[in-house]
Amino acid sequence: MPLFTSTYINKVDKKGRVSVPAAFRSTLPSGDQSVALFPSLASRAIEGFDYSFLEHISNKLDNFDMLVSPGRSQDPAAKILSRSVTISIDGDGRIVLPQEFMQHAGIADRAVFVGLGRTFQIWAPEEYDAVLVRDEGA
Repeated sequence: MPLFTSTYINKVDKKGRVSVPAAFRSTLPSGDQSVALFPSLASRAIEGFDYSFLEHISNKLDNFDMLVSPGRSQDPAAKILSRSVTISIDGDGRIVLPQEFMQHAGIADRAVFVGLGRTFQIWAPEEYDAVLVRDEGA
């Protein structure tokens, strides 16, 4: 199971390519050179994780019968799965961030990768700094 730790700032090029921190790539299971991403449901960030975590979310959905309550709002896990994309890491250690995800997070020319254990987040530096300042004041 990957363990994503620390914080890294990387440049984003005009095509939306950004290097996944080497420390993050090294924690991925052998042979798996991809990450799953989705726009956060709770913040202006992109959530990220490895494929096994996406399977974990899917398994939780298998135990939830959404057909029992018509009209009920969609389960958060379902929202995650429906918005998730699996992105391959190229030979140079880069991924291409989907344009709509970059817009959601306000990412332009730099991205902050924040390790959160089994998951990580990708932020625009200004957004992440604002969150840190807000959290320190709380």
